[in-house]
Amino acid sequence: MTFYSDSNVSTKYLDPKIFTPNARTTFELDQSEAAYLPNLRLTFIGAVSDANVAYNDLVGALALIKNIRLMDGKTVLCSMNEAQFYTGFKNVNKPNEVNQSSASYQDCSGLGFTVNGSTNAIERMASQFKANTATGTTDSATLDLRHLLPMLNSVSHLPTAVFQNLNIQIEFDAVTGNQVLNGTANTLSTLRPVLACDVINNPVVVANLNKGLKNATWLEVEHDFFIIPQTTANGGAADQLLEQSTNVQINGFNNKHLERILIVKEIGDASLEQSGGSTSGFGKFSSQCCYKQKLQFRVNGRNVLPRNGIVGNNERLAHIVDAFGECSAYISSNQYGLNATLELTDGRDLMGQLDYMGMYIGEDISNLQINYSRTGLEDNTPKSPTTQTLNAHVYGEVRKSLIVGGPGQGYVIRYM
Repeated sequence: MTFYSDSNVSTKYLDPKIFTPNARTTFELDQSEAAYLPNLRLTFIGAVSDANVAYNDLVGALALIKNIRLMDGKTVLCSMNEAQFYTGFKNVNKPNEVNQSSASYQDCSGLGFTVNGSTNAIERMASQFKANTATGTTDSATLDLRHLLPMLNSVSHLPTAVFQNLNIQIEFDAVTGNQVLNGTANTLSTLRPVLACDVINNPVVVANLNKGLKNATWLEVEHDFFIIPQTTANGGAADQLLEQSTNVQINGFNNKHLERILIVKEIGDASLEQSGGSTSGFGKFSSQCCYKQKLQFRVNGRNVLPRNGIVGNNERLAHIVDAFGECSAYISSNQYGLNATLELTDGRDLMGQLDYMGMYIGEDISNLQINYSRTGLEDNTPKSPTTQTLNAHVYGEVRKSLIVGGPGQGYVIRYM
């Protein structure tokens, strides 16, 4: 915006009003300011630990953020629940060169791949970002809140005359063993974050912007959940090539307009994603691949896809790329049982850990069913995702709108 070039805008840094380490924090935006720009940034997202240990390679220090809400008093303007798994996908949902050069440094992840000139193996290029033992030296991430709170992408500004009690509430996940850190036994304590916000100082500019703030629409990302149960034999001989079907009805998007849908398959027992006190690959925040998967969506009583729906590894990847855009991937990232140790550094640990499923729906929902199946294999190894319990996190984009009344008339937020 042009008023960045003059004195109309200044940047202020806010300390939290409430900060409980490892639990929650709340920021309150000062009502004495006329308006805030929506490019709110959360800085110093990180932790100190009892040793120098890397953050989760997929989500980085952003794995500390479990739930986040933008509030006006007690009114929820925009929110994101179970943000860690969605953030992991969005970190992958970038060109590899972006992760190499900038994104991994902002979120403290280990993404960004290159080819080792000596071994010809694919390896992660980014430096390992670590939680250290001292506040002054530990690595920390920065997050543009527009990535998790999409309402901020749809408004030109946040006038305090309309939103009179703006606050941001964040719930942390800092439990030892939850694989926020790669060391599963290391304790951690969250840093005190700081909110960077741009304030519009000129009341004339704010008044002109207010004239154009009549309504706004955005795609809220909402979360639902279902379980893919463990097979009867749990990898025993009776599971060999036995197809297991899971048919569920998802009610979280009823009476809403659903755009894109994403499914992240978390391993049910997080201890299976660790070895020798360290996280294996991307840990519990990865999306597990299974053998011979099939996926069909039924919307309002009819199948969205022809025949058996989405089948095949690259068909799943194609639907994800068509709906969400380019993703950073590597050989075996969405394939079951392909041990690419020679082609990929840490190939055994990273095998089949980025198998996301989803597509574009674009319909009003009165009834949504997900029909999913996988084929079992006899497998006595500790981790066997194709027969073990998986937690399926379902993220859907639903249309919401803000309607602002005249002076003194307030506003309404509703589903479209």
